Amino acid sequence: MCGKKINYCSISGCPGNFELEVRHVFKFPKEYNRWLQWVRGSGRLDLKLCSLHFEEKWFKISKRRVLLHPDAIPTKFGKDLTLSKKGNFIIIFL
Repeated sequence: MCGKKINYCSISGCPGNFELEVRHVFKFPKEYNRWLQWVRGSGRLDLKLCSLHFEEKWFKISKRRVLLHPDAIPTKFGKDLTLSKKGNFIIIFL
């Protein structure tokens, strides 16, 4: 490895865990009500989810980084996630 930090999505079988150049990983929120919604959506307790599990409307994309809206809730799960790369952002098709 070249000193590059690699993050993995906590969802088993997530296609985001394969070597993708463009992918963003978000830690579970600290605020309890939002954390609880993430837990209910993902079935996990306190790990990380990649951008594949959020609808595109929840992102603000700038030149430097991708920000997740504070009210974002993960809703995209299942083995039928497929990827399409559009610019510097991954689009989800279900």
